[in-house]
Amino acid sequence: MKKLREKEKWILGIIVSVFFAGLICFFCYKRPLNTNTKESGVYTAEEIVAQMGIGWNLGNTFDATGGNEQNVLSQEQSWGNPVVEKELIHAVKEAGFTTIRIPVTWYRHLSKDGTYTIDQAFLDRIKTIVDYAYEEDMFVILNVHHEEWLNVPELAENYEDLGIELSAIWSQLAEFFGAYDQHLIFEGMNEPRMVGTDLEWSGKPEAYAAVNYLNQVFVNTIRSSETGYNQDRCLMIPGYAASGSLTVLESISIPTVNGEAADNIIISVHCYSPYDFCLSDARKDFNPEDPACTGEIDHLFCNLQTIFLNNGIPVVIGETGATNQDNTAEREKWAYYMGSKAAAYGIPIILWDNGANGNVGGENHAYINRRTYEWNYPTVIQALMKGKNSIAWGTGRDS
Repeated sequence: MKKLREKEKWILGIIVSVFFAGLICFFCYKRPLNTNTKESGVYTAEEIVAQMGIGWNLGNTFDATGGNEQNVLSQEQSWGNPVVEKELIHAVKEAGFTTIRIPVTWYRHLSKDGTYTIDQAFLDRIKTIVDYAYEEDMFVILNVHHEEWLNVPELAENYEDLGIELSAIWSQLAEFFGAYDQHLIFEGMNEPRMVGTDLEWSGKPEAYAAVNYLNQVFVNTIRSSETGYNQDRCLMIPGYAASGSLTVLESISIPTVNGEAADNIIISVHCYSPYDFCLSDARKDFNPEDPACTGEIDHLFCNLQTIFLNNGIPVVIGETGATNQDNTAEREKWAYYMGSKAAAYGIPIILWDNGANGNVGGENHAYINRRTYEWNYPTVIQALMKGKNSIAWGTGRDS
C-alpha cells in the first residue's frame, strides 16, 4: 500500500477525530427523556416539565461570593459548605429528587478586559457537577445567580448595558454546554431586581420592562447558537425578582423569535409562602386547613394556571422551602401540602437547600448533611415526596 500523503493524513485525522467526538457526545449526553421513543428526538417544554418532578437546589455553593478567585474550589466553600462530591448528588437522587438546580455566580471569574471571558478552570468545575447529575439521570437547571453587576439600583435605566454582559456570559455557556441534551435547562437570571432600593422586592413598571428586555436578550443569545441542542433547549425566564405577585406575573412578556413567541420557554417563579413561616421566625405552625397558612400558596398556583398553564406555557417554582425552627412536624405538613400542589398542577418545585444549620433567623434550610450525606430532616423529605405522589401529575388543576 502506498504511503498516505501528508494532506490525506490530515484529512483522515480530521474525519476520525470528528467521528469519535460525535460518538462520545452521543453516549454521554443523548439519552431518552422517558421510556417512550420519540422519533423527532425533540421535546416541548411542557413534555420536559412533566418529567422534572421534585427538585433540589445546590444553594450557597457556586452562588457564594467569597473565597480566593485564584482557587477554583475556594468559592464553593466560602459560605461554609464543603467541596461538592458525586456522593452528594447520588444521595439527592436516592431520596427521590429528579431535578437539580445549580445556582452559579459568575462575575468573580470573568476577565476584566471587557470581553467577560469566563475562567476555564471554573467552567470545568461547573461541568463536573453537571456531569454528576447527568450520571444520575437527573434534569439540571443552570443559571446566573448573585451577579452584583446585574442586581443594581439602576436596573430600570441601565438595562441595555446590562444586556451586553448577560449576552456575553450566556453565549459562552451556550457553546460550552451545547452538546448536552434537553436534560440541561438554562435559566437566564435569578431574582433580577433593584437591590438596595425601597422597591427592591416589589419593583415598578420600568423595572418590569427592563427584566423583559433582558429575558429577550437571553433568548436571542441561546437561540442564535447553532451548537448542539441550543435551538431546542428549554429556557427559564423570571419576572421581576422571580416574584409570585399577581402584578409581576401579569407583567411578564414571552420572548419572541422571528416575530413569534419563542418555543420551549418556562416561567421561573419563587415561592416561600407563607413568608412568616418559611423565611422568618414569626410563625412556627402550619395548618393545612387554615386559609391563613395556605391562602398565599393557593392563590399563586391558581394565578400560574390562569396566566401561563392555560396558555400552554409551563412553570417551574425554582426555589421553595421552610426554615427550621425546631418545628419538624409543622414543616412536614407544609412539605406535604406543597408537594401535593405541585403534583396537582404539574408544576415542579425545587427545594432550596443552603446548607445553613440553626433554628433562628429564617435562613436555616440545611435539609441534607453535605459531609455525611445523611438527611437532617428525613421526615420532611418523605412528606414532600408523599405529597407529590398523592395525585397523578397534572390532574388536579382547578377548572
